[in-house]
Amino acid sequence: MRIDLTLPDLVRVGLAAAADPMGELAASLQVLQRRDGGRNAASAAFNRWRYRVWQGLPDSAAVLMWLCRPDAPIPEFLVPAAGRYDLETGLAAVLKADSVSLKAALRTAPADHDLPPWAAAFADGDTAGLPRLVQAMQDYHDLALAPGWDLLCAQVDADLGMRTQVLLHGGVDALLTGLRPKVRWRAPVLETDDGLPGTLPSEGTGLLLVPTYFSVAPSLVPPLPGGVPRLLYPCVRHAAHTAGLDRAARKAPGNALADLLGPTRAAALTILAVGCSTSELAARLGVTPSAVSKHTTVLRRAGLIITHRERNTVLHSLTPLGSALLDR
Repeated sequence: MRIDLTLPDLVRVGLAAAADPMGELAASLQVLQRRDGGRNAASAAFNRWRYRVWQGLPDSAAVLMWLCRPDAPIPEFLVPAAGRYDLETGLAAVLKADSVSLKAALRTAPADHDLPPWAAAFADGDTAGLPRLVQAMQDYHDLALAPGWDLLCAQVDADLGMRTQVLLHGGVDALLTGLRPKVRWRAPVLETDDGLPGTLPSEGTGLLLVPTYFSVAPSLVPPLPGGVPRLLYPCVRHAAHTAGLDRAARKAPGNALADLLGPTRAAALTILAVGCSTSELAARLGVTPSAVSKHTTVLRRAGLIITHRERNTVLHSLTPLGSALLDR
């Protein structure tokens, strides 16, 4: 997916103020269903959380998973702008979704003969089942997101703090460029690495960047007429980000690991639990990219990380040995 940003758009590019509960709910449903945990480091980071959530999923979650499928656009009516920072307000907005919005959002949804009638009717614009949908969303949130919501917000806030500094010191161009490798900025085109075709038309209303804890791929959310489009992108997460979400927290690297590897390499290993680029790792560690290259070379030779290149970006992630070392 891509969006052409005009000059009026660029002067209105902004960052979200906090975590988006509706966006997190939709993104978590997508990552819950992914089956690439063995190949995708960002997706694999949620394996423990997936296991816990799958054990307690109510039957109503089948409808939510049909609506929020992996590698498909998030239905617009499920992430209303009104609920950008408040779950209750967001659920109230979903409850008020109209027939046109339902039909438009689900025009390409696959048929599912196992859906209850009230949910299957959404594709025809029937709004009668919305109260049941909202209750299913609340039940899912209580199970999957509420136990670790404070931690989630802390991770999103950390990403926002980093991006704010980039914006202050480098401007909008640096902010958009810094979203690599999942988002590519080649003025005036912003392109997301989501595998979905299409172009979101620009209306000069700007673009809101929303770091999303549960995203493993960016997602452009079109606005209602006159509204602001949103780009939900994967936030930079610390290695211990599953604490409170899977109720089996990964231990932060203690003194023993720092004694073994040195404090900087121990911190690098922790950050790389969810994979990131050389530039992202440098930003998180507060060192230069050349210094990061030296540290990653040592970690790679020790068999703790793997490195591969995507175009002009060098990406690093943990090996099973590196992950096992962190878990001790």
